[in-house]
Amino acid sequence: MTVKPKFSNSFRAKMARIQKLPQLIDDTMMGHLKGSATGIIEEFKKGIRLNNMGLQKLKDATVAGKIRSNYPKPETPLYGLGDREERSYINMMRIKKLKNGYKVYPSKAKHHKSGLKLSDLFKIHEYGCTMNLKSGTTVRIPPRPAFFKAYERQMIKMRKDKKETSRDVKKAITEFINTAKRDLLYEIERKDLMNHEDYEKND
Repeated sequence: MTVKPKFSNSFRAKMARIQKLPQLIDDTMMGHLKGSATGIIEEFKKGIRLNNMGLQKLKDATVAGKIRSNYPKPETPLYGLGDREERSYINMMRIKKLKNGYKVYPSKAKHHKSGLKLSDLFKIHEYGCTMNLKSGTTVRIPPRPAFFKAYERQMIKMRKDKKETSRDVKKAITEFINTAKRDLLYEIERKDLMNHEDYEKND
């Protein structure tokens, strides 16, 4: 005699929902990754704005020039015209969606004053450079790694949030399998993107 197991409709429904989990988790984690990427940009902007990254100070002559140009925060490195100018250093970071995550990168738009691409200006200030002018003058620009420091700050935040995020995801998975509700999954995505600007721009 052959005995065949009989599965309840509830069991079948749960198994069907389990099969959907990989895509649902992928979507949730992509939201988490986007929140982390935008978090790096916001740490970059906040650190420059508040001048609390320990970046090398500007020379007196540079500060005096910014004062003459009526720049806000003339003693703050990398701020320039700051938040009010779209093509300023502080506003140049963008994010791009990749297959398995997000890329944070500097815009290729031209800087409002120098005419250099912001992406080139980023390399100059992040890593420092030495320029020999036609006049014979040598100009040395020290590294002011605001992006690296912003990345470090965001990683510290992520490590602190890791246990809480893992706990929330497990709870959301259990809710979905048992009830088909996605409220907690949506809440995780909403929390990851809440209060973040959209930096996905084509420029």
